[in-house]
Amino acid sequence: MNRLFLIRHGGSTGNEDASFYDYNDSALCLTTNGIRQALSTGGVLKDIDPSWAKPGNFNLEIYVSEYFRANQTARIVLDQMGLLSATPKMTPFLNERNYGTTYLPVMDEDASFSGNASESGVSARDRAKRFLLSIEHLLDRADLMFFSHYGAIRAMIAEIMGLSNEAMMQIDVPNGRAFQFNRALGADGRWTYCEQELPEHVLPKSAPPIAPLEPFSFRWNHLKR
Repeated sequence: MNRLFLIRHGGSTGNEDASFYDYNDSALCLTTNGIRQALSTGGVLKDIDPSWAKPGNFNLEIYVSEYFRANQTARIVLDQMGLLSATPKMTPFLNERNYGTTYLPVMDEDASFSGNASESGVSARDRAKRFLLSIEHLLDRADLMFFSHYGAIRAMIAEIMGLSNEAMMQIDVPNGRAFQFNRALGADGRWTYCEQELPEHVLPKSAPPIAPLEPFSFRWNHLKR
């Protein structure tokens, strides 16, 4: 098959309000706009290969990170593709970069920075490299589809395209963005990848930011009504 698809999750509560990162992962769920982004992505991917939706299909292998927002995106996209029974394989290798205790802009500028207990871009790239090597043999019989995150996808793109670490930090991966890369055997006997442009499908952040809830005052006499 020789096709690799990388898909970033739709916009999440954390993308709208960074304070959500202070809670457990279940709080980092898709917003209404993030759901729309996932629906748009699914609409583009469903037309690529009708054979994916056939019963007993072994032509598509799907992987997803452990995080809730990536799993939500995968479910929405796969449903839109008609793959209701598809079950993505969950792997920590597709998890987002660990941005540590406090986010600093330098973390997305300097590939080697690992302050505040964060995972550097270089380390994330090494993680991506090990994962890609472990599953590359599957491309001999199936297309591969990964649902992941900004930093992790950036690292995978840099690795498969042979980009420098500096160039890796310049890659833009908007919410809901899907990338397609086709693998081909070069004249020197080595596998190479080239990007296949997909129809435009990235939706802007049109939904308003999530407003904090007003404090809720519970009154005992509510129970008497």
